[in-house]
Amino acid sequence: MRDDFSGIRADRDTYFDEDTAPRHSRGGKPQREKNLALQIALGIWMGGVALALTGLAANFLFAGLLTGAIQIGVN
Repeated sequence: MRDDFSGIRADRDTYFDEDTAPRHSRGGKPQREKNLALQIALGIWMGGVALALTGLAANFLFAGLLTGAIQIGVN
């Protein structure tokens, strides 16, 4: 069974109107873009911190297992 894509076409969005579009102030970036860049940077930093802490905890666990400080009892 083949799909028929001959009737597909791209149309302009009709909900966007130049009169209702948000206006940007002259002389700089809009505040929304500044906040978005800050949120992205903060998310990248927090993700790196979370990965570092997880790696540190895993290293301590594996080092404890290798040195015998931590033992897993198997009966």
